[in-house]
Amino acid sequence: MFSRFTGYALKALAFLAQQPPGKLTGAREIAAATEIPIPFLWKVLRHLNRTKFVRSAKGVYGGYELARPAKQISLISVVEATQRQNPDLHCMLGIVECDPSQPCPLHEPWSDIRDRVQSTLSKKTVADLLPKRKSKLSSKRS
Repeated sequence: MFSRFTGYALKALAFLAQQPPGKLTGAREIAAATEIPIPFLWKVLRHLNRTKFVRSAKGVYGGYELARPAKQISLISVVEATQRQNPDLHCMLGIVECDPSQPCPLHEPWSDIRDRVQSTLSKKTVADLLPKRKSKLSSKRS
């Protein structure tokens, strides 16, 4: 449903969200942790910097960090900023003429699915992508 570029952007943002506040993380560390190929990651990070999702600093102690808290970065904003083709404007079957006045056979069901996906992405943030931590109480029971 989403481009590889968008998927990599979400993975990179989720990794940066797990870093301590103020820590600058290098692209190589992000690439190693997320298994994103470094040449592709540089493009993703450059785009995320231009679109104000991350901040970067150059130099020996440089790197990347989130530009704002993960709870303030909605998934829909990342998807909209990184998708080359808006997922809600094209036909699932690739039919150029598909629209409400000339619907393809999957137009109605796809519209419902698309609306639910967009609603979910609007409600979720990068913070929601982070692994849930087990509480100390539940780990003592194990």
